Amino acid sequence: MSIFSYLTNADTVLELIESVQNGIIVIDNNCRVVMLNRAAREILRHTPDCLGSNKKCYNLLLNKDNRCPECPVFTHGVTSGLHKSIVIKRGEKGDFFAKVYFSRWMDHIVLTFHDVTREVALLREIDLGRKELQAKNVLVERRSNEILEERRNLETLWNNLPEPLVTVDELFNIERKNAALSNMQHAASAGKCYELAGNDHICDGCPVLNGFDFRGELKKSHRIGDEYFTEIIMKSPVSKGGLLQFRNITRQIDLIGKIKEQQESIEKKNHILSSLVNFSARMQKDMRIDAVTSFFLDIFLPLIKVHRAVLLVNDIRPGNIWITEQREVEEKTIHCISRSYLSRKVQSSEDSGLSTDLFPWEVTAQVVLAGLDGKRVGLLLLNTLCAGEDEKILKLFTEPLGAYIHNQLLMKKLEEKANTDALTGLYNRNFLDQALEEEHLKLLKYKIDYSVVVADVNGLKKVNDIYGHEAGDNLIITVGRLFKDASRLTDVVVRTGGDEFLLLLTDTSTANAQNYIRRLIKDILKDAFIDVGDGDKFPVTVSMGAAGTDCFAPEVIIKEADRRMYEAKEEFYKTREKYR
Repeated sequence: MSIFSYLTNADTVLELIESVQNGIIVIDNNCRVVMLNRAAREILRHTPDCLGSNKKCYNLLLNKDNRCPECPVFTHGVTSGLHKSIVIKRGEKGDFFAKVYFSRWMDHIVLTFHDVTREVALLREIDLGRKELQAKNVLVERRSNEILEERRNLETLWNNLPEPLVTVDELFNIERKNAALSNMQHAASAGKCYELAGNDHICDGCPVLNGFDFRGELKKSHRIGDEYFTEIIMKSPVSKGGLLQFRNITRQIDLIGKIKEQQESIEKKNHILSSLVNFSARMQKDMRIDAVTSFFLDIFLPLIKVHRAVLLVNDIRPGNIWITEQREVEEKTIHCISRSYLSRKVQSSEDSGLSTDLFPWEVTAQVVLAGLDGKRVGLLLLNTLCAGEDEKILKLFTEPLGAYIHNQLLMKKLEEKANTDALTGLYNRNFLDQALEEEHLKLLKYKIDYSVVVADVNGLKKVNDIYGHEAGDNLIITVGRLFKDASRLTDVVVRTGGDEFLLLLTDTSTANAQNYIRRLIKDILKDAFIDVGDGDKFPVTVSMGAAGTDCFAPEVIIKEADRRMYEAKEEFYKTREKYR
């Protein structure tokens, strides 16, 4: 029996195959085309009379005169799973990309076309996006899980078409389905077509709600589990129902998603770069540190999607805060954070952080702002952990901010050179007034006490008269150096007059200041001396008195310390003869 005779006896199946959207060509063992369905004729732009011209498959598909040397049919024989990718040139309509599956049916060979033109276009599009990101990823061709089994008749051919096919009656009952449908999630239990999509009623927006009496084809999209399908709906040629073809577009959706992710990544990086350029320009032209730090928070926080932050900037004198900036943080919290930052523990260590008990946030990132010398110039607190991409963005902005603050501190130090004593290099009386004001504000705001030590060098007039003013200067310099070495970074050592010094001790009570004096006398000044020539040495002695704000009002502590210094001097001369 010829193929046409067989087909004549299977009109129902033949008409179904004629309606399938995939191209189907049947050839004999000599590669002569004996049948092609409507989709194949449209793809190849041929009319049915092409069968009378003894066209071979390679004439029809590739416009070749000889059999393809790499033809899998004659190289390996027809077995399940054989396929070949081809490009069909169609002139102004553009190339048609297809994957051709080979299977044997009776004594003929069946070629089934799977349209991958859209997939190729998407692959090209994502390749362009990846070039823009300068990433050279290689797209791995999707391996098809659909295999065609050996067929002996048209039923087998129908059953092994790669895309799920279903026929339904006018009430949406499933009448016929091919084997490919079993790969869909709800296929096994579905009795109605809408149950294939996991629904228990007709799908919303169903285009054939009023029946299948229409021309052409309709489409409906579905998400079934983790996969996406386009349902192509056609009027059944053999019944009052319809023919449904399901096309898995999950990979296409994934590719589109990747393209979108790449575009969003490019936009985000462009925004980061633009913000960084604007920030750099602001730091170069604006010398107002408060304006720059405020601008920093305004452009940086949105980049990492954080709203709450605190920024503390050190002053040139250790133990002081120059600038405080915050976003959406209560003043009470700012007060506690600043008080903790000024504590001895934090100020004495570059690595010591603030207690997390101070923060009203469940997660907090403490970012140390480092200057050009690597030392801390400030602290940034963020309501986030700042990990991954945010951590990289953080470094891009905080490193130049630390360098900017460092330069501003250097400039401020240069401006205050006028407040230093030319002989000793210590601060002078002009700076003392500023330092006392700063400590007084910390006392009022944070309840941090401070003390002063008034010191007077003993025997300066004797050294000047007997050994000369150079020896006297050496005595003053030596006392200043000993005081400086025995003080903390947060303390201030001031030369207030010829032989008079004042030490401002931060975060110190009166009792601790008196202990400081005792330690100076016992451990520092006990064996101190200066060379006065000819092998002679002159002992270094100092009379001192201390007073703090824990016992005295701020406006009288210097007077009280001065009074105690004179008491100490009188006690000193009880055992020594005064010089004139």
